[in-house]
Amino acid sequence: MPPKSRKASVPSIPVVDINTREGKNAFKAIMAGREKRSDDVARAVNVILEDIRSRGDDALFEYTERFDGVRLTPSDIRVSAEHLKTRAKLAPPALKRSIREAAKRIREYHSHQGLTGFKIKTADGELSQLIKPLNRAGVYIPGGHTVYPSSVLMCVIPAQLAGVREIVAVTPPRGDIDPGVAFALDYLKVAEVYRIGGAQAVGALAYGTKSVPYVDKIVGPGNSYVAVAKRLVYGSVDIDSVAGPSEVAIIADRTSPPRLVALDLLAQAEHGSGDEIAVCITESKMAAAKIAAAVVKEIEKSPVRDVFTKLPSYAITIFITSSRKESMALSDMIAPEHLQIMTSTADKDLKSVNNAAAVFVGANTPTALGDYFIGTNHVLPTGGAARFASPLGVESFQKRISVAKASSRGIKTANEYAPLFARSEAFIHHAMSVEERRR
Repeated sequence: MPPKSRKASVPSIPVVDINTREGKNAFKAIMAGREKRSDDVARAVNVILEDIRSRGDDALFEYTERFDGVRLTPSDIRVSAEHLKTRAKLAPPALKRSIREAAKRIREYHSHQGLTGFKIKTADGELSQLIKPLNRAGVYIPGGHTVYPSSVLMCVIPAQLAGVREIVAVTPPRGDIDPGVAFALDYLKVAEVYRIGGAQAVGALAYGTKSVPYVDKIVGPGNSYVAVAKRLVYGSVDIDSVAGPSEVAIIADRTSPPRLVALDLLAQAEHGSGDEIAVCITESKMAAAKIAAAVVKEIEKSPVRDVFTKLPSYAITIFITSSRKESMALSDMIAPEHLQIMTSTADKDLKSVNNAAAVFVGANTPTALGDYFIGTNHVLPTGGAARFASPLGVESFQKRISVAKASSRGIKTANEYAPLFARSEAFIHHAMSVEERRR
């Protein structure tokens, strides 16, 4: 009789004081882990992208067969409207209802976003700003570890509200298109869907092939190859961000229910890349101990416990600080993708937040609500990019155009100043083009 397989041991959860050497080292490990980048992945992706750029469909079909085991042709690369509807009908009724309800909330929240134009009269004439939607946007829908109908809603609805004329979806051709994804696409009336994935799909969207016309922007989550591909094509096309593994930081105190904190930490640590970060920050040693014990208990009975045992030792860490002010400052240094504030003074603590992509306030607001239902967007900057970047939104699909109209008085006034700038920078014809209009 073969021996029974041994379950992986449950990892211990580090509880460290941020003001000790151990705490500082744990913090450094987390920050360093977020910055790691595989040169091997970048080299492989660069070869794929250059091949797509030079050989178009031929390269796209070859890589799809190599990586996904599917032989595509120009006639079947695109999912027909009829097939999309057929697959959509297979989605469970409860999931369909959930998609419709979530779509309402996402649309309601994002309807308040968007750039606005303006027009002002000045001493020199008239200045204005035009706001225009992007013409064509590409949405990447993952199809590896799991499927993401929620990402369809998060990416497509803001683009529609912005007025994007053509929205394109791509998803890996591993088996038939997922019914939930198909329903979300059909419900939002996305008619252009291609059976491609990975870096090769990003290349096709960025550069265009005979079968896949290029887009102006690529959005949506993906694996490390997709993320690196998006980074490398930026400039030829816009992107939302170079999204990394999921992250959450939770500010807790003695009033925070330990089991809820534990579940919320594990909810973001279960994504499966092996590089997720889930930290809890608290001033209470007692709360820290209870939360650590609760995390271990939840992992022990988790049906996906192997996911957690593969994480690095620092992935789930509880930091003890000396004050709430220090807790909020530590969170700002991390600049997490998701921040949960589960303290008794959550509303007050929110005012101290400067760096976080999305904040969830109070014990009743887990990050999972933002992932699926409450209305905020789950396509978020990671890896500390919340210091300077924002969630995907309506303005992500808009562009600003500056407009100037000088009066006859304005060009005369400009002649007193603009040519001086131009000549100081050795641009003679810049100066002359202004001077010639002063007569």
